[in-house]
Amino acid sequence: MFAVKRRLSNIESSEEEKKKFRTTHDDKKLINRFENLSNELFYEIFDYLDGCDIHKIFSSLNSRFEALLNCSSLQLKIDLRFHPEPILQYYSTCVVASKKDRIISLRWPNLDDYNSGFTLFNIDSSFAQLESLVLGNIESNQLIHLLINLISLPRLFSLTINYDDDLLEINNIYQIIFNLPMLKYYKLSFFSLESLFPTSISIKEQYSDIKYLVIDHCCSLDMLIAILSCTPQLYRLTCKQVNESVDNIITNALNAIFSLTRISIGSCYAEFDEIELFLINISPQLQVLRISTFRDVTYLDANRWEQIISQHLLHLNVFDFKYEQPIDEDFQASVYHERLNQFNSQFWMKREWFFRIYIDTNFWNDNVIVCSIFPYRPIRGNSHEEKENDESFNENINQNIIQRSVIPSQEEFVAFSKILSETYQLTVIDLLYSEFDETFFDIIRPILTTVKITCLNIILNKIFIGTLIDLIKCLPNLDSLVISSLTMIQPRCLSVEEARTFRFLSNNNKITKVNLKQMNDLEQVQFPVYL
Repeated sequence: MFAVKRRLSNIESSEEEKKKFRTTHDDKKLINRFENLSNELFYEIFDYLDGCDIHKIFSSLNSRFEALLNCSSLQLKIDLRFHPEPILQYYSTCVVASKKDRIISLRWPNLDDYNSGFTLFNIDSSFAQLESLVLGNIESNQLIHLLINLISLPRLFSLTINYDDDLLEINNIYQIIFNLPMLKYYKLSFFSLESLFPTSISIKEQYSDIKYLVIDHCCSLDMLIAILSCTPQLYRLTCKQVNESVDNIITNALNAIFSLTRISIGSCYAEFDEIELFLINISPQLQVLRISTFRDVTYLDANRWEQIISQHLLHLNVFDFKYEQPIDEDFQASVYHERLNQFNSQFWMKREWFFRIYIDTNFWNDNVIVCSIFPYRPIRGNSHEEKENDESFNENINQNIIQRSVIPSQEEFVAFSKILSETYQLTVIDLLYSEFDETFFDIIRPILTTVKITCLNIILNKIFIGTLIDLIKCLPNLDSLVISSLTMIQPRCLSVEEARTFRFLSNNNKITKVNLKQMNDLEQVQFPVYL
């Protein structure tokens, strides 16, 4: 019996040895096949990897890979962010210091995340191949010294700076940046209270070849103009926030940049008079304009925009515009609100720029009314970015508003018709309160009746039925209702007046199309059915 067990044990041991041999043999074959790849293919692979990862994975394999890593033709992209301090120090010494003449891209860590005495290598002329540099937060004196060294780099095309130190150095930072001889892309991000930021900048007369400029901090309009006076080759401008000018802008101080074709302003607090003067003079070749504004209601003058564009911005083909205004006790409907329907004139339709209005809750938890102009973007390929299942719901709305010179595909036609329907649609998104008093609707009623809203799109989790009744009462032209996953809450019973209004709306509304999405409860559909 014991002999049988020994034989079985020997057989199992033999099978185990064979299995190990096959595994080892297969691994060796895999390694051999991997090593049989050409050097050119390995360089292609390395191009997708971070230089520190390449060093970690390949430096200790064998002499062939060691030779590959030391080859002068291997260009490295180094990202030093998000490493613990000991590892960061190791990569700085063993990778960056020994291969700095082959680094083409470098991402500098945020030194605020490390001990106060922690320092890194200097970037100087020995980084001869460096083309792209991203700097994390460093102290102003270190930054100024570093920027001066960058002037000696012959191939530095792209520079991004994240800065959070002495505001008074902003002027010096721009002054040095405009001396970088090969720079084509520049972004400065600064995180500071708006009230602390300098309102002006003084730059000695000099010219930079920068083509892409991202001003990721607030600046006054005259500060922006001073910066632009140094970038005559600029192609694209992006600004985080533009405030009104401190000094009066003189037309002669605005030098046209004929290469400038794109402007984007995330938050514009400058007066419309100033922005109009800026747009008229800054570039006659402007093709794309994106701008978001607040409170200055004169921005809603459709005829004024039409005059600016038709007389001075003849090449403009993309116009993204958003105006946001809180609905509070200071809100007053003006003549500009009453003329919002002018954004639906032939001028706007011919360019396929469409008007949209919606009520939302902003970052500060204020209910705001938002008016926007957005360009039509045709469908590319066979897929939608947001494919809707209710295309037939809107296909008959305003189909004949525009006569197009090119006959669209069926897919484009449906999407285009949907956009047209949204032009006359009020979208209500995540309102701060579930119930509003009559004052709220008295405030917004002149606006909603002026635009001739025909479709109400409600994107809310909960709403009081009385609020919905008051909202529909403000929309006498309503013929379509879209409701997404709506729950009717009942904090109180309907008043006698609300019940009377509901009965009146049930008998006198123009609603002929109702689209209910994600409705799982019969109670959710009762209101639109009874309406």
